[in-house]
Amino acid sequence: MKKLLKVLWALPLTALLAVGCQSEDVVYNGGDYVMFSDSVYTMPVLEDDKVFEVPVSATNATDYDRNYAVEIINEKSTAIRGYHFDFVDGTNNITIKAGERVGIVKLKPTYANVAREDSLVISLRLLEPKDEELDLYGNVTRVDMQKCYPFSMDNFMYPGAYTYMLASFPFGDQLQQIRVDAEVVDDHTIKLKNAFSDLYPIRLIFDDSDPLNYVINVPEQEAFKDSNYGTIYLRSVEMYPSYFNVPDRFFILYLEMYIPQVGSFGVYQYIFKCITKEEAWEMDNGEINTGGSILSLRALSEN
Repeated sequence: MKKLLKVLWALPLTALLAVGCQSEDVVYNGGDYVMFSDSVYTMPVLEDDKVFEVPVSATNATDYDRNYAVEIINEKSTAIRGYHFDFVDGTNNITIKAGERVGIVKLKPTYANVAREDSLVISLRLLEPKDEELDLYGNVTRVDMQKCYPFSMDNFMYPGAYTYMLASFPFGDQLQQIRVDAEVVDDHTIKLKNAFSDLYPIRLIFDDSDPLNYVINVPEQEAFKDSNYGTIYLRSVEMYPSYFNVPDRFFILYLEMYIPQVGSFGVYQYIFKCITKEEAWEMDNGEINTGGSILSLRALSEN
């Protein structure tokens, strides 16, 4: 495996001095332009059909209201208005109020009509006077729709279910498939009782605050004891976020194995799959092995 490289960029001294001397705010003093604030958006399609906002920005404020409209570019869109989504209140008009620089296009998705495998795009064009269009940015944006499944620990972890893990543990080359027993602590926390050692249950915290980015935080904690190195610790890594998938009931952990104040053995990937007791029985041909979830481990860095 290749070692992870950290690249540090240094500004020339003259550039740093120049930045340090700038104490005044930069004030825009150009023409009056109006545009979408970004060229691409991802709209989470949630169970409650939460409204998604697409901002339209102006370079300058005025002392009067400015009214615009947006249109759907049908040839570049795969989402169907009135089925997959619609404008809130059925209107595609927007207003940038006097003294303000932002107006909002409000889109309302229809969760029940969006399938998981759908690849849905809404392409929008801002209808504005030609002299307010900034050629550099244009007047078009794209909204990608992504269905997001609600998270519930009780539904994610089958009651009394097994978690299987296929893993290659540190200091060994062979893959192992074991059953890891999981204990639900609260609505967002579980403990893996025997993933690495029967002595140290591993605490995982599930974070569903961002529906487009379900992540797992693994606090610094003891993992197992090694005859050569003593107690080995683990923790999640910001560079490689651990995450979970709700509809398929699996989660992937990127864990750094290390000894505090000594050094790191590397970052490893583990893939866990939650299965029912019946599935576990079928996988093992009638005999359930000790251990838990399907997990694969891959070293991402080496010392």
